[in-house]
Amino acid sequence: MVIKIRKKNKSGKGTSLKYKGLKKILMPQDIKDADKFDISLGKTIKEIEGLLLRNKVISKKNKKKDPLLVWYTVGKNINKFLEKHSIISGEERIFWDFLYGRSSIIHKGIPVYKISKNRNDFRTASLLAKYPYRIVKKVGPWALWREILGYEVFLKDKRILDFIIEELIKFPRTRDNARPFLKAVANKFKKIDTSVLNDRELSQRLGFIEYK
Repeated sequence: MVIKIRKKNKSGKGTSLKYKGLKKILMPQDIKDADKFDISLGKTIKEIEGLLLRNKVISKKNKKKDPLLVWYTVGKNINKFLEKHSIISGEERIFWDFLYGRSSIIHKGIPVYKISKNRNDFRTASLLAKYPYRIVKKVGPWALWREILGYEVFLKDKRILDFIIEELIKFPRTRDNARPFLKAVANKFKKIDTSVLNDRELSQRLGFIEYK
């Protein structure tokens, strides 16, 4: 899949369009498919904007009254879009970056500086929305979820992420208070291939995490 992207001009006064993907040489059909994909995504984003405005959780000036619900709604609907439009793994980063600047309501514009994959709000929203909202809300606010899902090591093994979610529900923490706990878990498994561990072995390791 080739993606039609908008790139902020150096002057900051506008955007330019280009087609980007893993292919080095694009055929006419690639361009047609990218345009079709772009139109479909544009419709989805407009639908998300309408939903957020109708529910009064966001204003036309990007003021989010409930950031967690806003981003959960974004993630849920982007996930539905991706169920119908498959993107190969090598082009996922292009897609997530490309969502910036598509909506001035959801996000003010295209970031001046490149955002790391782990800190992309749209990707984070997509991951967040894979859990029921009642669970998401119990864990904590959007800022805490950004912190949790910013650790790639948690995403490599769902059992670790589920453990973190359970712990934060049992022992609620703010984003700042949760950082020592999250760092301890991340450091514990940074260099371990947890896929070779069964549930009991992983549970034992999770039970012996020390943090301040």
